[in-house]
Amino acid sequence: MSVTEHKGWQIESRSYKSDGNRWCPRAWVSVCEGGRFYTHDMLALLSVTFGAARDADDYAVRMAKAWIEDRDS
Repeated sequence: MSVTEHKGWQIESRSYKSDGNRWCPRAWVSVCEGGRFYTHDMLALLSVTFGAARDADDYAVRMAKAWIEDRDS
């Protein structure tokens, strides 16, 4: 698990091991705006898996950054 910041949001990669020793990308994003705390749990499609945890985490962070960019536009 790693933590990254993007545009004020905290991104925590939480990829998990699925059946068959494959890794599924997952990220938890959070921000405090205007005195309120917001969170969003992001899961990749079940068909998106990786052989290594690091690769799944990298994908999860990219997925979260894209969500933040879309949210801000």
